[in-house]
Amino acid sequence: MSQTPQIQLDIRQGGVQKALPYTPVANYAIITDLNKCFGCAGCQMSCKEWNTSGMFGPLPDLDPYGNLDVMFWLRVLYVEVGNYPQTKVYNIPINCFHCMNAPCVEVCPVGATFKRTQDGIVLVDYEECIGTKYCIYACPYGNRFFDYIEGVTKKCTHCFDRIYDPTLPPEERIPACIHGCMVQARIWANRLDPTDPGNILFVDKGGFVLGPETGANPASGYLPWHSAYAANNDVELLSESEYYNVWTSNGVVQLGSQGNNSTYTESNGSNSSS
Repeated sequence: MSQTPQIQLDIRQGGVQKALPYTPVANYAIITDLNKCFGCAGCQMSCKEWNTSGMFGPLPDLDPYGNLDVMFWLRVLYVEVGNYPQTKVYNIPINCFHCMNAPCVEVCPVGATFKRTQDGIVLVDYEECIGTKYCIYACPYGNRFFDYIEGVTKKCTHCFDRIYDPTLPPEERIPACIHGCMVQARIWANRLDPTDPGNILFVDKGGFVLGPETGANPASGYLPWHSAYAANNDVELLSESEYYNVWTSNGVVQLGSQGNNSTYTESNGSNSSS
């Protein structure tokens, strides 16, 4: 059976930027509505499926039947807060935020990672990457991963080879994680366009980004969870800063706890509702 040849695109078309201040024409991002997300991991699986066979793949599984060492560019974190029986689980999908002040770009000594001028997407040129891992250390969100087979850094590309694929129907030219979300919790938006419907929703609903104090200025963000059954004994909602702190504090999330590219979290032993 003949296999359809993989599409190849010019990742530098339209120009690239490698130093602050970045001035892209657009900065596309994914807005996730935490009220809708129920943690099915459909976005994570859609990302894995598309990109493993896509232009920027594969996403290796070094030992799929042994020790867990699996590469996912998108992870769904499950963070439990509160005290029994008043508890709440926050499902927080996390992938590259394609930050508007991306710190990963500037630290690359060979310019293998860059921010595209046309759409703000941050990409890695595998042919130029020499595997220093500087960009991995510079990312404050753990959204870059090292492929020990090819010796290069890999990351979410916003499905670059999908959104610019002329062979796909226009309605499918969106990131795989958005296309695969069964409850439409993820929204494709240009954060630099104040008239973009997704950006308007982000502003009107009090959208926030993780870790604003890092200075990375993530483009992708979240619509906060609001309790529909609020009562005196209900779980206290996380503040915007706590969404970030709860998964970065010691003992809550160990991104490398089960392998080099683990997507799993340790149990939350802290009282986040106090």
